[in-house]
Amino acid sequence: MFDKKVRVTSNDEIGYTGDVINEMNEGLIERDFIKTTFGKYVSQEIRDEILAGRIPLDGEMKTVTVLFADLRNYTPMVEKTAPKEVVKLLNGYFKEMDEAIRSHHGLVLQYIGDEIEAVFGAPVYREDHPSLAVQAALEMEKRLRDFNKEVEGRGFPPLAHGIGIHTGEVVAANIGSPDRLSYTLVGDTVNLASRVQDLNKEMGTEILITEATRAGLRETFSPKALPAVRVKGKAQEIQIYTLEAHSAPLSHRGPAAL
Repeated sequence: MFDKKVRVTSNDEIGYTGDVINEMNEGLIERDFIKTTFGKYVSQEIRDEILAGRIPLDGEMKTVTVLFADLRNYTPMVEKTAPKEVVKLLNGYFKEMDEAIRSHHGLVLQYIGDEIEAVFGAPVYREDHPSLAVQAALEMEKRLRDFNKEVEGRGFPPLAHGIGIHTGEVVAANIGSPDRLSYTLVGDTVNLASRVQDLNKEMGTEILITEATRAGLRETFSPKALPAVRVKGKAQEIQIYTLEAHSAPLSHRGPAAL
């Protein structure tokens, strides 16, 4: 829509207006690009880094922490609830989880049905990304408890979810068709984070982290070691830990939205 520049042929007031329009045009294009690639809401920090050209989008290897969250036992309620109510509940849940993630410098990459994929340490690198991911998970738990008061007040059963967190290397890049690119992570780290999230079902837990994430924690948490488990795609068993909601103090600081 805004892909044409105004031709400026003078330096008078009309020429100045043309310059302003061109600057507005470029700003709209940049803003649209950021929203299309990274979602509607990104922090000022991420926006500045993108526009300054300090975030390579053509592919880079990064060490990050990946978080997956998935609603539990949600399908039966969907089947007997009006579609508009289902959408309202999902949007309310996603809003709370997104704010918890962003308040700890995370970025929601995508929603897959009733699942969330988020990253900490990319596209802007932060050395304490394992701790940030764990803090976000703990805040997500608190926000879910608070949100459930509203859910139950509307006559629905409380929502429950599982969260899985893993730290490792990924390829981070703009990936997709030419007319639909999005910032995406590729690699075994993503797969393992998703599988760790799935383990919550059989372990009866709400938050699980891997040894790689635990080893990167810089703050005092209280992870509880669970028996090592075997997951699909891994020859060796992996060590996992669970975290309780009271494991660390929470912060509700949130970066400005774009």
